Amino acid sequence: MFGVISIFKLEGMYNENSSSFLEKEQRRLTELYHLNLIDTPEEKSFDRITKLASKLFNVPISLITLITEDKQWFKSCVGLPENLKDSRSTERSAAFCHYVVVDENPMVVQDSLMDERFVHNRLVKEYNIRFYAGAPIVTKNNNVLGTLCIIDTKPRSFSDEDLKTLIDLSNWVKAEIDLKADLMEKTISERSIRILHEVTSNLELGFQEKLKNLLELGCERFQMPHGIVSRINDGTYKVLEAKTETGFLKSGDQLPLEETCSSKVAEALEPIHLKQTPYNINGFKINEYIGAPIFVNHQFYGTFCFLSDKQAAYKISYTDLEFLQLMAQWIGNEVERIQSEKKLKESQDRFQQIVNNIKEAFWMYDLNEEKLLYLSSTWHDFSGRTFEEYSENPLLWLNAIHPDDLDFTLKSFNNRKERVDFESRMFHANGSMRWIRHRVVPIINKDGSINQIAGVAEDITEAKMKEDLLRKADKLAAVGQLAASIAHEIRNPLTSIKGFMQLINDTQFPFQDLLLSELKQIENFITEILLLANPHHEIKREQKNLYTLLQEVLSDIKDQVSLLNIQFSLKVADPSVSIFCDESQIKLVLRNIVDNAIEAMPNGGTISIELGKEKNQFVYILIEDEGIGIAEERLDTLGEPFYSNKEKGSGLGLMISYKMIQNHKGTIEFKSQVNIGTKVKILLPIEDLET
Repeated sequence: MFGVISIFKLEGMYNENSSSFLEKEQRRLTELYHLNLIDTPEEKSFDRITKLASKLFNVPISLITLITEDKQWFKSCVGLPENLKDSRSTERSAAFCHYVVVDENPMVVQDSLMDERFVHNRLVKEYNIRFYAGAPIVTKNNNVLGTLCIIDTKPRSFSDEDLKTLIDLSNWVKAEIDLKADLMEKTISERSIRILHEVTSNLELGFQEKLKNLLELGCERFQMPHGIVSRINDGTYKVLEAKTETGFLKSGDQLPLEETCSSKVAEALEPIHLKQTPYNINGFKINEYIGAPIFVNHQFYGTFCFLSDKQAAYKISYTDLEFLQLMAQWIGNEVERIQSEKKLKESQDRFQQIVNNIKEAFWMYDLNEEKLLYLSSTWHDFSGRTFEEYSENPLLWLNAIHPDDLDFTLKSFNNRKERVDFESRMFHANGSMRWIRHRVVPIINKDGSINQIAGVAEDITEAKMKEDLLRKADKLAAVGQLAASIAHEIRNPLTSIKGFMQLINDTQFPFQDLLLSELKQIENFITEILLLANPHHEIKREQKNLYTLLQEVLSDIKDQVSLLNIQFSLKVADPSVSIFCDESQIKLVLRNIVDNAIEAMPNGGTISIELGKEKNQFVYILIEDEGIGIAEERLDTLGEPFYSNKEKGSGLGLMISYKMIQNHKGTIEFKSQVNIGTKVKILLPIEDLET
């Protein structure tokens, strides 16, 4: 026979199987108070989670709640009214989170006024709580301590993906609580810490090296030659680390559990001392054995044991078994810590992926240190620059802001007392201009001071462009309708006048040809205006030499420009290039552009014209003057109706030109500098795109 010496009766509330509400509630409250989380100061590790939840879901209120017997206590809070923030609690009977704790499942209330459980709730009436979503905070002992919840004062929908993200955040809270619990368990007593310190204080050693040191210490303390750390799973005994003089077992060896002394530890779940055992492992007869269970997350994990093939001269005492249990407990805690750190890192990596993959960019700035604390990678898409670049050179951000928006943007950011929402322009590193919508909120410390600000930024450039296109399209449609109405009203009497003039004898009216010519030009102009009202107006397309058309336009105005001291510089790479076009429309566009260049040079100068091919698919006409130029902010409005750079202009000439080039599947691009000149590039396809 052999004896079993028991020193611990491993009874605890976490091993009870009763599912009654009162028993579960008692276990839950016992663990809650044991973790020392109630009535404790604010902690940044929890505040980071509520702030992130508020930003991710764009809600005003985010809470980490803990439910006691009669209260809902706020461990961390964002956006609470001042009276609730000061008390940091409400009665449990009014708490939405009470239902999550009781049901042990997430809960979403999209509109409290439509839910009979909450329509008469005090918090709903006094604080206008309309939306609620909460995920339970479940400990490793399967107790629900409280919730991570978000609240809004207006109803809203909440998708399955949103709920998944909220649950992930609640798991992050659980990981933080687990880490706190681990630290508490590792400080059981001053004596235990001093003893374990001899083995564990060397920070340069890894976990396996520390196991070896513990085995060395145990062999010396208990005067036994062999020590083993095992992992037991599904009836299999696996050696994790071993110190043996004869080498009968080594790391990685596996045995059936029933063939080892550790089977008795697995049955008792407490430290045991065996003498005169019947166990024989690989020819090694075990005479004396001491072993303690290793628990990881309150689950049996393996054993920490020492053994000898002889009767030990050293008498194993209660203190020795207590010390053995402390070492086994340290091993279990270290395994828990390693697993928790791995899970926490995976969780943090996942949250980082969430932040980096949503289209908004997040940032945080320290006002006292004037230092950027955090910048999500999405900002790189907006600006072309990284967090490291902004940290090394804070002026990069200021230099990127559009000069016209600089004062307004700085004023908005300096408004530190309340949330501000505004839009501004900034330049990408590649030189392009982007529209950014900002939401900036102050971060209030527990003393009421504001030392940091945080913000969410969204690139709205595409939306701005669409908005601008819609505005131009609406204006163009209105002008088209007006132009059509006016053109029809003019064309009818004009036709009558022209007909009667043709009946008048030349001798009676010597200027008949001249007047008929002018009337013909008016008819042509009316036809051009009608293009605005009819985008599908039929045009006559023929293969035309572009150089010939250009020469005809310049020939018509040669007398005019000579009087104005204006010369033309013509550069043609290929005079034979031709396009499929409506001759009258292309000539009118060229005439409009050249006329604008002439009017921009009241003191004379040179108009440079270049004709050539681009990528063998397009022909380009480049017209550059030395005139007064156009301010940058006015370039975007060129071609809009009733907007002109001329004092008495209507803007219809350029608008008609834009329309005609568009009908030919081409583009017009303007570049200009004030008092230097304007460059206009017309690009037309060589092949007929209609065929």
